[in-house]
Amino acid sequence: MTRSPHASDLLLVHGAWHGDWCWERVAPLLAAAGRRVVTPTLSGLDGTPGRFGLSHHVDDILAHAGNLGSITLVGHSYAGFPACAAASRLGERIDHLVLLDAFLPVDGEKLLDHAPHLIDRYASAMAADPDWRIPPLPAAQFGISPADQAWVDMRLRGQPAQTYFESIRLQSPLSGCRKTYVRCSQAPGELLARSVSRARNDGWNYLELDAPHDAMISHPQALADLLLEM
Repeated sequence: MTRSPHASDLLLVHGAWHGDWCWERVAPLLAAAGRRVVTPTLSGLDGTPGRFGLSHHVDDILAHAGNLGSITLVGHSYAGFPACAAASRLGERIDHLVLLDAFLPVDGEKLLDHAPHLIDRYASAMAADPDWRIPPLPAAQFGISPADQAWVDMRLRGQPAQTYFESIRLQSPLSGCRKTYVRCSQAPGELLARSVSRARNDGWNYLELDAPHDAMISHPQALADLLLEM
């Protein structure tokens, strides 16, 4: 399909424990509609050893945005943090910021502020090993069907723990682009309650997708259709 001259490039950023592989059912559908699609794997989630923080993941997004034109930046789950930070630095190059069942941070916040019950346990683990990775949750907890759970479980990687402790720095307000929050309505909502409330109160376009948390795997066509309609 011929690419529309007015269609923004899609930069899809995965959440914790995942990698670029989680978009492989959605990306071809978007590309077939004429969109340019980029799906980076964030630092440390490709099996590379070392200590990586939120700032590394912001830099990953900025690096992949370098050769793109006008951008629709989609951040899933944890990636709400690095996506918002990158958007604040990319300014007018961001046409549309989309948070997919994701955390919506404010300046100076860290991800664990949304899950304070985990702070002591994770801090103890990092004190014992500064390079500690947070073990992935089972695929079933992301709403993955039994048929796909083994495929997902074998690809999940430990999340660099510093990404949860490092505070976000927003260089400018997220006011110069379109903003949409997509809530996956089949997923538990406790950890995202603060983010959903912020999105609704701060004037974001709010949508619900009838899908579990990993909608890109479980409902690729529905997610692709939603993104293409934006």
